[in-house]
Amino acid sequence: MLLNVLLGEVTPGGVGTGLYGILVLAVITMFLAGLMVGRTPEYLGKKLGRREVTAAAVSILAMPTVMLIGAGVTAVLPSTPDALGNPGPHGLSEILYAYASASNNNGSAFAGITVTSDWFQASLAVCMLLGRFVPIVAVLALAGSLAAQRKVPQTAGTLPTTGPLFATLLAGSVVLVAALTFVPALALGPVAEALL
Repeated sequence: MLLNVLLGEVTPGGVGTGLYGILVLAVITMFLAGLMVGRTPEYLGKKLGRREVTAAAVSILAMPTVMLIGAGVTAVLPSTPDALGNPGPHGLSEILYAYASASNNNGSAFAGITVTSDWFQASLAVCMLLGRFVPIVAVLALAGSLAAQRKVPQTAGTLPTTGPLFATLLAGSVVLVAALTFVPALALGPVAEALL
């Protein structure tokens, strides 16, 4: 469950934000593919410029930013150990999951963590607000920008979005974005817990 939340709900079985999450990642994928071949990236016949890539980046980075800041601040508060059911790496896993779930999913938590203090209630509410609505606003800005453009004809250099190459690039982008964002925190929590 934690992996699905951290991948932005785009894995099979993801609910809620998965549809617009995968579309934003498709825009990021086409931008990266355009950089690799030295062409202006296009997606569905629309040029991807600064405005579209910025909106996609804001959408991708909003949830991890509020989740990691919230979890990081919470982990260093002196009152946090009283709320945790388990010390050490499992306690950090409880914190990470609570903030990841509030920022991107349904607001659930691992059994063991008590999130009834004023700090947890306020910080999880802020994470829920910013982690969900900032990406929605960014996706709406992206959609508006793409809708305002005229469709451009495909050329020999246009990367088709219907084959295994695009699917592989998209899957690689999903894993790369999630790995670069969350691996350091996961190494301190769930990975360390599994190794102990």
